[in-house]
Amino acid sequence: MGRESEQGTRRGDREKGREGDTFPPSPIPPLSLSASITKRIDTLIALGIVLASLALYLRTLAPDVVDADGGEFQFAAWNFAFVHPTGYPLFLILGGLFQHLVPFGNPAFRLNLFNAIVAALAVAALYLVVHEITQHRGASIIAAASFAVTRMFWYDASAAETYALNAFFIALLMFIALRWQAAPSARIFATFCFVYGLALTHHRTVVLWIPAFVSFFVLAAWQSRNAYCVLRNAYCVKWNTQHAIRNTFYFLLPLLLYLYLPLRAPASPYAVLPLAPGREIVLYDNSLSGFANYVLGQTFQAELGWDAVSVARLTTFPQLLLDQFGAIGVALGALGFAAMLWRKDWARLALLLVAFATTALFAALYHIGDIAHYYIPAYLVWAIWISVGVAWLLQNGTRTTHHVLRIACSVLLGVFVLAQVTTNFPLADRSRETQQREQWTRILAAPIPQDAILISNDRDEMMPLWYIQFVENTRRDVLGLFPLITPAPQHANIARLTDGILDANRPVFFIKAMPGIEIKYRVATSGSLWRMLGRAADGPPQFASDAILADRMRVVGYDVARESGALRVALYWQARAKLARNYTTFVHLLDTRSNKIVQNDHQVGGEFYPTTLWDVGETLHDEHVIVLPSDLAAGRYRLVVGMYAQPEVEMLGEPVEVGAVEIGK
Repeated sequence: MGRESEQGTRRGDREKGREGDTFPPSPIPPLSLSASITKRIDTLIALGIVLASLALYLRTLAPDVVDADGGEFQFAAWNFAFVHPTGYPLFLILGGLFQHLVPFGNPAFRLNLFNAIVAALAVAALYLVVHEITQHRGASIIAAASFAVTRMFWYDASAAETYALNAFFIALLMFIALRWQAAPSARIFATFCFVYGLALTHHRTVVLWIPAFVSFFVLAAWQSRNAYCVLRNAYCVKWNTQHAIRNTFYFLLPLLLYLYLPLRAPASPYAVLPLAPGREIVLYDNSLSGFANYVLGQTFQAELGWDAVSVARLTTFPQLLLDQFGAIGVALGALGFAAMLWRKDWARLALLLVAFATTALFAALYHIGDIAHYYIPAYLVWAIWISVGVAWLLQNGTRTTHHVLRIACSVLLGVFVLAQVTTNFPLADRSRETQQREQWTRILAAPIPQDAILISNDRDEMMPLWYIQFVENTRRDVLGLFPLITPAPQHANIARLTDGILDANRPVFFIKAMPGIEIKYRVATSGSLWRMLGRAADGPPQFASDAILADRMRVVGYDVARESGALRVALYWQARAKLARNYTTFVHLLDTRSNKIVQNDHQVGGEFYPTTLWDVGETLHDEHVIVLPSDLAAGRYRLVVGMYAQPEVEMLGEPVEVGAVEIGK
């Protein structure tokens, strides 16, 4: 009898291995009538959240082409082309199909609309996640609404961007993982693997969630004692090996979407930009190494690092949470975290905490301009903790005086979400964002010569021009360029970029005033544009000099011109070494007794070509206008020059005398 009982136990273990169940060990019973109704109610609530969120996002939706990455996606998706690394093939395919199938609005508006729909779906998916955790509809609705109107997510939902789809995938993956925890099965886990692979074809930061999900599945399996089956039963081990191969296949299968890049990138209208006969700027290297570098984001690896900025971002992260959720939201999230800790809900707590920490840490390490968007997954996690906190208040914190506290809590929660809407609406509203179209309409209305090159220091403001060119087929002869258009050294900054096209024999314009760039180039205004006429230091100075400043800068010479009541002095600086700070230059006029008569100071190069960008060996033309005292006596005066860094006025070596000037009456 004992032997038969043991054999029966082993057969039971094998049956568990076949089904992939951990708990409950028996097959899941069919839904009861009440459970079926409950499921339908939750589906209807999720649908209502989609419609309500979409209505909100439509109110703040950008009506036309936008700048930055959004503008890039608007023309790339329309052309089924490519964007910056790491490629985003899924977004380009789905967005391009939506642009071509929707019959109203221009393609830019259509992609904005597509993103708003995706954002609304992400909010609904979050509702399903938090309801799975709390089993409380009110708390789930509050959390979903709170996340929907966070400042950054709402802003991104109002125009073409990639972060809404990333949030949707994160919420969907969490929902599938939670369903597996409630009713483990091989089919649910296989679905999780497939969706994870699909998410990787969109935004690569989903990789940051791998430690979180691994922690979740390990702890969930440990809590259900599933590991006991694996260790005791060889058949169970065999079953898991077979399913591991199958799940790996499901995970890798969606990654084939990355083949979109080598298939479509060469056909993109901007894959190769013609500069001059026999000269091109290649934006996509259609080789195996080029594909690998592109998908792996090699261009951005130099942006990763730990420094003072990283520390500052971590220390200011609580303020970011406060900006998104307000004081009540931060308090509710902290309460939800404490409630999960108190209940010892280790698997779910590990999922949320590890994801929250890795997201915040990565955002601190990654030094790019638009890093604020990368915190959105952390805000999503905080919204889940808010739901747990709200559920605790409504279920446990109101037991003693049930009705009074419940009403008070409901009012407080209503005020919480309303305060978020009121605070974040002005910052998320993009319904009047037409300045990009207006700027480029004004620029292109100017008499720009055929085959001109238009240069900006900012990639973001150049993207609307590319949309107008590659979607609306306007002024395709014009070439719009910007620094870092490729990782090549000749495109590292605006001066190197401009130097590289001077011999292309094409008219060159800066699309806006760039005060300070005159130290590098001679320019002339042409409407709202600056036409580049040549290098500023294109000849020898009037007076030679060989003064050395701290062995890092050399004064090659200077020009002097007398004007009415002023003296114009142009210094010819030549860098002997790279400078780590942006310096202010000065010219002092001294009498024969070394008394300072007058001076002139300015930050050389302004914001567009400061000293940190100067290349070793290049010569810059730095003009100073010195206003002379009305009672200045005629005579010979010495010119002393130097550099210092602000705000502490740290001198770059000692000032040097470069020459003298005769001033007569």
